[in-house]
Amino acid sequence: MIDMEQAICALPKAELHVHIEGTIEADLLLTIADRNGISLPYKSAADVVAGQNKGKSDPKQNLDSFIGVLDVCRGVLRSSRDYEDITYGYLKKCQAENIVYAEIMFDPQQGLRQGVGVEAQIEALQSGTQAATRDFGVEAQWIMNFQRDWPAEEALGILEAVQPYRDQIVGIGLDNPERPDFPNTFASVFSAAKKDGYRLTSHCDVHIPNSIEHIRGCINKLGVERIDHGLNSIEDDNVVHQLIEKNIALTACPTRYAFQSETSAEDLAMMTGLLDRGVLISLNSDDPAQFGSGWLSQTLIEAQRTGDLSWETVTKFIRNGFISAWLSSNRKSAYLKEFDRSCEAIRQKQ
Repeated sequence: MIDMEQAICALPKAELHVHIEGTIEADLLLTIADRNGISLPYKSAADVVAGQNKGKSDPKQNLDSFIGVLDVCRGVLRSSRDYEDITYGYLKKCQAENIVYAEIMFDPQQGLRQGVGVEAQIEALQSGTQAATRDFGVEAQWIMNFQRDWPAEEALGILEAVQPYRDQIVGIGLDNPERPDFPNTFASVFSAAKKDGYRLTSHCDVHIPNSIEHIRGCINKLGVERIDHGLNSIEDDNVVHQLIEKNIALTACPTRYAFQSETSAEDLAMMTGLLDRGVLISLNSDDPAQFGSGWLSQTLIEAQRTGDLSWETVTKFIRNGFISAWLSSNRKSAYLKEFDRSCEAIRQKQ
C-alpha cells in the first residue's frame, strides 16, 4: 500500500495559483516591517499566526474579511528589496516542497499605492527569481493580477507601462473582491492583453453571488484560458461542457479563506466532481502563509485525508498542474515525463 503522505511529499509538483503577497512568513513579515518602520499589530511570529487565525474558523468566511487580514501582510511592501526578499523566500520554500515549477501572481496596484513603481516591482521579482533558480533549481513565471475593485482604466495604464517588460510576464489575471458584472468591466483590458500575447486567467471565487454568471462572462467576454477557483461551474452543465470543449483549466485551492486543519469537504466534493467529469483541474495553495493547512504538500495531504482520495485521483490532480502550465510543449513534456517516472518509482517501491 502506498504511503500517501510520503508519496505526496516526494512527487514533483507545479503550483499555478499562489499570490506572492500571501507567502510572507511571520519572521520575514516582521523583518520587513521593522526595516520599513511600519508598526504592526504583532510583536512576535506567534502573534502573527494568532492574528491571522482569529475569527477564521468558518470555511465560508467572507472574502472581504480575508483580504483585510492579507492587507496587513502586503501592506509592509515598500521597496524593491522587499519584493526580492519575498520572491526568494517563496522559491526557497518551493525547493522544500518539491515544487519544481511555479506560476506566481503579483498585484502591481498594491505596490503602486505603497510607493513602489511597477518597473521596480518587476525588476525585483525577476532578480529574486534568478537568484532562487540559481540556488534552488525552481523554475518560475509571473502572472500580473489586476484588482477588480479598482478601475479598469488603471489596469489599462499599467498594461501600457509594463510593455518594456513584456517578456518577463507570462499572463494577466483578476483578483480581489468580485464586483457585479466584472467581466464586462474588464473586457477592454483583456482584449488589449490578448493582442499583446499575454495568457489570460481570472479569479471566480467560490460561493459568491452571481458566480455562474461571472464564470460565463470570463469564458465568453474575457476569453480566459484558465479560471482561478471556479468551482461553482459544476452547478451548470453547459458551463462544464464549455470548460471541457475549450480546454479551460481550473486552479482550485482546497483551503480557502479559513484557518482549518482540513479542507472543506463540500468544496473538495466539487473539485473531485469536476475532475471526474473531465475538467482540467489542479490543486494549489493560494495564500499559504495565511492558511492553516500549510504549504502545497500539506494542503494536498489534508485534501487526500478529507476525501479519502485514491492514488489515481491525487496524481491526476497533481499531473493536471503540469498540463495546465503556460509552458512550451517541450518544457511541459519534460516535466510530465519526470512526473510519470516519479509515480512509477513510488509504485514499484510498494
